[in-house]
Amino acid sequence: MGQNVRKYDGKLLIKPSAANYSACVEKIRTIIKSHATATQATLIKKLNPVIQGWANFHRHVVAARKFNHLDRDIWRALWRWAKRRHPNKSQTWVRKRYFHVIGGRTWVFACESEDRTGSEKRWIELRRASDTKIKRHIVIRADANPFDPEWETYFEDRIGTKMKGNLAGRKRLLSLWLAQEGKCPVCGETITKDSGWHIHHLIRRVDGGSNLRENLVMVHPNCHHQIHSTGHEVVKPAHANGL
Repeated sequence: MGQNVRKYDGKLLIKPSAANYSACVEKIRTIIKSHATATQATLIKKLNPVIQGWANFHRHVVAARKFNHLDRDIWRALWRWAKRRHPNKSQTWVRKRYFHVIGGRTWVFACESEDRTGSEKRWIELRRASDTKIKRHIVIRADANPFDPEWETYFEDRIGTKMKGNLAGRKRLLSLWLAQEGKCPVCGETITKDSGWHIHHLIRRVDGGSNLRENLVMVHPNCHHQIHSTGHEVVKPAHANGL
């Protein structure tokens, strides 16, 4: 799977394997060499999916150091690429031509490019693997039982956390919030970032309920506690059922 699983001083750690890292670096170097005469914008568009894809694959393991190493190796390859294109220019000239200061960052491999309409220019930047945040998987408690009603809220919290952690999940959350007109179906008050929210299953998972949008609602944390402690029945807003 491209990852090394072993114990370090008695602690189990999962890291990107050396072979997988080398393969990624070699692929990037091949792309750079094969685009010796391409424009900077074209090269950036070729490299970004490779860099981001590799970083996303390893973002759940101990990979921060490898991310930094990858950024370093890519910078070295790009510096050689830039100097070979202008053998008669000084290093200062090459740096100003291909590397810029953007948002307080120095040595950003970037260039200006016109939008599709040609009316406005924008910066195209090379992605950095180290910009990808490490997100640890939350280990399921050993005594958690998905078939026990007492653990229903625990698994609902896990689902909510998982949805927040990816773009598709956040879109589902936004869809639920808009379908409810931003209000909690229990108390009728607005759900905001400050008030917080929980995901609740209309039909419990232990009773055969699914994770589909039709079976989910967003409620305030206190309302969620009230639902499970008092057995309060939640009804999905009528206007939300049609979405």
